[in-house]
Amino acid sequence: MFKRKYLIVFFFSVFCFKYSLSANFLQQDADVNHIKQQIEDSKELAYEDFPGALKSLKLAYSSSITINDSLLTGEVLYAFGWIYYIKGKYDESLSHFLDALVIFRAIKKEVGIAKSLIGQGLVIQAIDRHKEALEVFDQVLNIYEKIESPELTGAVYINQGISYLELKDYKNAEEVLDKAFKVAQKYDLTGIKHHYYNKAGEVAFQNGNYKRALAFHQNILKDSADANSWEKSYAYAGLAQTYLKLGDSNRAEKSALQSIVYAQRSESLWDLERNTAILAEVYAAQKNLKKAYAQLKINQKYRDSLYDIKTAQQVNIMQLAEKELENKRLNSEVILKENELVQTRLQLFGLILLTGLLLLVLFLLWKNSRQKEVFTEELRHKSELIQRNHEIILKRNIALDKLNTNKDKLFAIISHDLRSPILSIQQLLTMSDAKMISSKDTKYLNDELKKQVDGTLMMIDNLLQWSHSQLDGVLVNPIAVDLPSAVLNVLEIYRAAANFKDIKIEVDEPDFIPKIKVDAGHLSVILHNLISNALKFTHKGKYIFIKYEIEEDYVNLIIIDQGTGISKGKLEELKRSQEQILSKLGTAMETGTGLGLMMVKQFLELNEAKLDITSNPEEGTEFRISFKKD
Repeated sequence: MFKRKYLIVFFFSVFCFKYSLSANFLQQDADVNHIKQQIEDSKELAYEDFPGALKSLKLAYSSSITINDSLLTGEVLYAFGWIYYIKGKYDESLSHFLDALVIFRAIKKEVGIAKSLIGQGLVIQAIDRHKEALEVFDQVLNIYEKIESPELTGAVYINQGISYLELKDYKNAEEVLDKAFKVAQKYDLTGIKHHYYNKAGEVAFQNGNYKRALAFHQNILKDSADANSWEKSYAYAGLAQTYLKLGDSNRAEKSALQSIVYAQRSESLWDLERNTAILAEVYAAQKNLKKAYAQLKINQKYRDSLYDIKTAQQVNIMQLAEKELENKRLNSEVILKENELVQTRLQLFGLILLTGLLLLVLFLLWKNSRQKEVFTEELRHKSELIQRNHEIILKRNIALDKLNTNKDKLFAIISHDLRSPILSIQQLLTMSDAKMISSKDTKYLNDELKKQVDGTLMMIDNLLQWSHSQLDGVLVNPIAVDLPSAVLNVLEIYRAAANFKDIKIEVDEPDFIPKIKVDAGHLSVILHNLISNALKFTHKGKYIFIKYEIEEDYVNLIIIDQGTGISKGKLEELKRSQEQILSKLGTAMETGTGLGLMMVKQFLELNEAKLDITSNPEEGTEFRISFKKD
């Protein structure tokens, strides 16, 4: 019970701690959002309610310190610098911009560094150090290029344009202002467009292009809903001085009065001093010396105020200059340390590179050694392959020699077999012309001659089929064939030859035999050769039996002759060899080339059929051919 109690307390504590962490995170997120909103509120109030803007930023600054968020503190300090700049309080403005710059550099926030430099440049610009301001703005453009933020360059180009205007370099002023306008159009930046119209109007005015100056300033007033009091004040002042140049003093007066109204709203002493001076010139042009004098007195009051402010700020500016120099010194130290870091990194990189090169050399040496082993092994394999190929070539040469010998024998038999019937025909024709033979002898000789010619034709057919299969390749076209019908058709061809040798052919045919799948042309060659061989080697007065057997996948054709049979050695050679084996003489001295049986085996293999031969010398031979069912 005691342990259980403490476990409950422990888990409750963990839950509370976890809940507390979650609550803290949520609270911190809320504080961050609130500070950001206060910064935005201060920017909105800067032109219309300066005290309110300061109050909002002071609260934001305290909150950022409380939650220890350096980025937000930098943003608040930058916002301070900006609203002080708007009100012409350049000493306060520069101080806050420099403080923000220190923070942004410490946290390496490039965008913050850039905008703090912009603020510094604006203050330097305001105290007429325009060349220095242009250098600062160039630094900012380099940062934006580095971080690839072209949309932020518009404001920098506007500020460069202001400095070029003050330096009376109107050509460069126009060039950078055009760049600002392109950025504003591309990214739809309304504020940049307003600044462009005002400054471009000033450039046009200084170049004497008054109509263009009017058009630029009027663009601000057309968009009056988005333009602030300062922008409207500048636009009306531009219109006033332009109308005055064009001799339209009435419009100049109205525009000058409007410019003063908006300058008073924005509480900008600089604008009030400028605009009252323009209005005094307008009254002077109207010959209204009383009003002109009154405006000059007001203008002098603003001038004195500005002089007092500038005088009071001179000491602060000098102190800030010292601070700026200190900041530059610190920056130099930072740059020096960064350079030292770069050198250290380069040395480390060099060491790593050297190590890498050493490893590479070691790897290449190992790879070279490995390749030598691989090459040696490959060389050994290739040597063995060459040796095997040499043995194969020797065997093939022996086979070629054997083929050449068989070829010579084949040609000798072919020559003899072709010459015999031709010579017999020649002798028969000669004896017939000389009337040396009787009609009875002529019939007998014709029968003998026919037998020789039939055998020769069979030999020529086998030669043609074999040569076609060897030269052109064999095309197989298996179809469904009725085997008994094909056998009977071939038997009819050899019926006369069987009768001549007094050989009886008995066919044992079942009631039903399935069709087989075979190339019809190949089947004809197979049957012709097997039946002619059976007749060739069967003794006179004996039998040839033809039977059929049906298996699960095959139909067997069995041809049995009562002939000379085949010796065991010759039978093994017939089963094993795929080459031509020269045939022996038949029972009636018939000759053969050995091509027939070779073709039978080739065609059976092409048709996925099988051949089995059994034989007993001087008793006969059985050929069993198994064809696939259709």
